[in-house]
Amino acid sequence: MTDSPTAQQPSPDSPSDDLFLGETTGVVVAFYHVHGFIRTVDFGEIFVHVSKLPDGLTDLKIGQHVHFHISKGARGRYAHEVQILNEGAIDPSEVFTPTKSARVLNKEEIAIIAHRLGENNPYVISQISRLFYHFGSDVIKEILAETEQIETGDGMLLPDGSRRRTPGGVFFFLAKKRLSPDDSARIFSSQFAQKKRKQDGPPQESAATPRTPTPAPAPVIVVTWEMRGPLINEARVGQGKATTVKVTVIGKPTSVVERGNTVILMLTYTGPLPSMPKGVPIPTVVPPTTYVVYVSAKQWRGVAAAIQDPEDVLIIEGAQAWDAEQKAIAVYTTKISTKLQQRAKRPAPPAEQPPPA
Repeated sequence: MTDSPTAQQPSPDSPSDDLFLGETTGVVVAFYHVHGFIRTVDFGEIFVHVSKLPDGLTDLKIGQHVHFHISKGARGRYAHEVQILNEGAIDPSEVFTPTKSARVLNKEEIAIIAHRLGENNPYVISQISRLFYHFGSDVIKEILAETEQIETGDGMLLPDGSRRRTPGGVFFFLAKKRLSPDDSARIFSSQFAQKKRKQDGPPQESAATPRTPTPAPAPVIVVTWEMRGPLINEARVGQGKATTVKVTVIGKPTSVVERGNTVILMLTYTGPLPSMPKGVPIPTVVPPTTYVVYVSAKQWRGVAAAIQDPEDVLIIEGAQAWDAEQKAIAVYTTKISTKLQQRAKRPAPPAEQPPPA
């Protein structure tokens, strides 16, 4: 059914520098807009992009039985030369029964899950990896969907009612409900051992008792700017609605257009970006971003004289929206001041009291 995974001849449809792993059949288990996953016995779940489908085909249906080639590039394994063997959706169990040996840990998928839960702690990612291996991708996606449904509502409170659980806390709570006590203790063993050490104190070691090696934490998956495409496609499936958008623009215009009761400024930002928290991917080169700022004449009169100072800059706050016609971000000003004006409003530090005589 499959070629040897060690075969290294390049497939005609894959880049010459990518490693050709072989060809196989599998069952479509997910497809989101432009990409999806095909489950196989020998290779686990394989990423597939719409560009690798036959001419005229724009998506795949869950349960379709397909034949395809597998190559490995810089971003991992992917399917190409996809051919549909069965047009109708079929039960995946008719092709093969998934086992733990077929559950290959997909680091990119685990990174997406951790990102959607807002988790970047290596220990937490290690627990997600263990759950992924135990349940498989389909069940994990069910738990994740249930978590996000709860988060869009009132959330889930802690047992004492003091606060809402974090998205990660909800995810693990739902996962534990599906585990037996033995499986739960095994998957969350480090957590249980840490709690027990706090209760019982440090263990008394014996020469006759062999040490149980502590499993190494899963490596932190670093999401780069180049990896954002598949992650955005994944996020687009559950795209939410923003209710408030605010922006602050700081800079100094070189020209000001005043017409009637409206003032228009243009500012362009070319970077550099400020220091970002770990886990926030940024491009190596920041593309220029143009802002068209709309200010009322009354607002402008409050800063017109101050901005003549060559050492001063504007501080503009407002709402923003993309102006496709002008290919710029429109900023609708709600508040405008200058750096020196804000500094002048700060209370003076208290005067030092003279020492007692």
